[in-house]
Amino acid sequence: MVLMIAAGLLARGLEAAQTVDPGFSTNGLVAASFDLSRQHYTAAAAAAFHRKLVTRAAALPGVDAVAEARTTPLSGQSSSADIQLPNGLQPDNPQFNSVTPSYFATLGIPISRGRTFPENRASGGAAEAIVTEDTARRLWPGQEPLGKTFRRDSTTYTVTGVAKDSRTSGLDENDAYFFYFPIDPQEEARLNLLVHSRIAAAATAKAIRAAVREIDPNVIADVRPVEENLESYRWPSRVVAGLSAALGALALLLSSIGIYGVVSYAVSRRVREIGIRVTLGADRAAVVRLMMGGAMRPVLTGAVIGVFACAAVSRILSSLLFGVSPLDPAAFGGTAAFLLGIAALASYVPARRAARVDAMAALRYE
Repeated sequence: MVLMIAAGLLARGLEAAQTVDPGFSTNGLVAASFDLSRQHYTAAAAAAFHRKLVTRAAALPGVDAVAEARTTPLSGQSSSADIQLPNGLQPDNPQFNSVTPSYFATLGIPISRGRTFPENRASGGAAEAIVTEDTARRLWPGQEPLGKTFRRDSTTYTVTGVAKDSRTSGLDENDAYFFYFPIDPQEEARLNLLVHSRIAAAATAKAIRAAVREIDPNVIADVRPVEENLESYRWPSRVVAGLSAALGALALLLSSIGIYGVVSYAVSRRVREIGIRVTLGADRAAVVRLMMGGAMRPVLTGAVIGVFACAAVSRILSSLLFGVSPLDPAAFGGTAAFLLGIAALASYVPARRAARVDAMAALRYE
C-alpha cells in the first residue's frame, strides 16, 4: 500500500511538473552565465563588458529581447534579502533578484500594476523596487502596494510596480515574498545574460559564445536554453517515479499472488464445511461472500494501516510533487480502490471455485 501510494503521488507530481506554468516563457529563452570576478574584473570593466555583450547579443539574427539578471530563472540559485517594513514587520525568508528594466519583457512576465524600472535612473533618485502580486497581498492586504516603502539593509525603497507571480527560484511553488531591484554597480561582475530569440536555441547559444570570445577570450560562458533548467526539475521526478512504479508493481504482483495462495489454501481446508453448508441449503453466492469476507478482512486492515503510514511519510516526497499535495486525494483514494480491487479479484477466483464444489463429493472429502 505504501509503495503504491508513493508511486501514485510521484506519478501525479510528474504529471504536474510536465504541465506546470512557471509564470514565464521558456520558449526561445537562452541564458549565459559567467563570473567575471574570477577574471579579476573591476566593477567598471565588468559594466563595459556587459554593455558590449548586450549590444552584440541584441544584433544577433532572430533576437528580439535581451536582459541581464543577478540569477537565472530555475537555475537552483537564489538570493535572500533583509527586508523590514515601516511597522517593523520582517517577511520570512524574502527572495530577490536584481534585473535590468527589460527583464520582464524578455521573460514574458507582465507588470500588472505600475511600471518597470526606468532605463536611466538619475543619480541620487529614489530607490525603486518591484514586488510580485503574492508579495503585495501578503504585506499590504487590501491596500494599494504602489508607493509603499520598505528598507533593505540601510536603503529605503519605494514600490513602483507589481509583477505577476512566477516560479523563478524553484518549480515547486511561488516564493511567498519576492522582490525585484535594479542592478547595483557592485553586481556587474556577477550578472547573467538572458536572450530571447525566434530561431533555434542552439544557434543562438553558439552565437552568444562566439560573441563572448570576441570580447574576451579568457571568459568562459555557460550558455544553455532555460528550458534545460526546467527539465532539471522534471528529471529527478521522472527517475524516482519510474523506480517507485516498478517497486510498487512488484509489490502488487507479490501481494496478489500471496492473497490468491492464502485464499486457495483456506478453501482447501474448508471443502467439507462448504459441502455441509451447501447440503443444508446455503446459497452458493453466500459461500463466495463467506470466503471473500474472510480473505478481505486482513486486506482491509493492511490497507488502512498502509494509508496512515503513507500519510505520515508522504511529506518526504513533497519536493518532487510540484504543487500536488502530499495528501493528494486522487493518489490515496485511487490507489486504495485499485489495490482493494486487485485483492478482491485474487480472492474471488478461489472463492468461486469453492462455491462450485459438488456437495456429495465434499461430504466424502478426507
